[in-house]
This record gives sequence, C-alpha cells and structure tokens, in this order.
Amino acid sequence: MTEPVRLLPEVPERPGYDGTPGDDGRRHAPATLPRGTYAVDPEPSGAPFVPREDQDEDTYEGAYPGGPWMSEGSALLVAAGPRNTYVLHPDDVVGLAPHPDSDRLGGCCGPTGHNGVNRVCGCGAEVATDFGDCYGPYEIHFDPGAVRPGAAV
Repeated sequence: MTEPVRLLPEVPERPGYDGTPGDDGRRHAPATLPRGTYAVDPEPSGAPFVPREDQDEDTYEGAYPGGPWMSEGSALLVAAGPRNTYVLHPDDVVGLAPHPDSDRLGGCCGPTGHNGVNRVCGCGAEVATDFGDCYGPYEIHFDPGAVRPGAAV
C-alpha cells in the first residue's frame, strides 16, 4: 500500500500553511513528512471527535495536531480516534481507493478526515485516513488495527 519507506523517530512538527497552492497546484499545507519516510503518531487521530475535558480556549490548539478548531454547540472538540497511527507523505501511498461512503470524503480542497477512515485497500478494507484539505495537515494516517509495517513482497 506504500512505496518503500523508513521509520523516523517521531512525527516532525507540522509545517504552517500560508494558503499558497503547492507545487502540484493543489491547495494544501506542505506535507508533514518527507517522501520515503513514516512515523508513528502517539496522539489520537481523526474521528470520532469528543468534547475536550478542558474547555479553556486559551490553551486549545485544535481538534488534532495541525488541525482546525472544531466545536459542537459550545464544546470544543478533540480527536478520539486511534493512537499510534502510521503517518506518511500522501505521495508515498499507492493502491488505495476513496471510501465508497461519499460522506467520508468531504472537504474544501481535499478530504478533511473528519468523518472517519476515508481510504480503502483493493479488498475493500478500511485502512487509512487522508488529511488533505486546505486548512489542516497534509498527511495520511494508516490505522494500526488494519495494517502493519513489513517488508515488500
């Protein structure tokens, strides 16, 4: 499902985004990881989103690292999806299709990842969440419950 990649010791700091289209002409932030690498993200990734315990706006940095503010009513939300996801540069991911549920594919300039896993492998298994919209990080997270790192066969 990926090009050959090597493990980095941690997820790099997510780059800021000034709204300028990238080299590929698409509107998204620079990729979080360089091509040919992956990292394990210990933070919760994606859906579901739940109310944050501390509702102090002064300390809230977004629903997930590099992501937007999200709220439901007056409650600030945070990601409660899987931890220890495998984060990759989107161009290192191959052979995945968009999820057949179009509700999971929403976004302005790319998929937000806010409605759950949005990429499936050829067998139809839900395996990854593509975060590629213009106001969040540009990365793909593989669910550690659906995949495992291994040598190419």
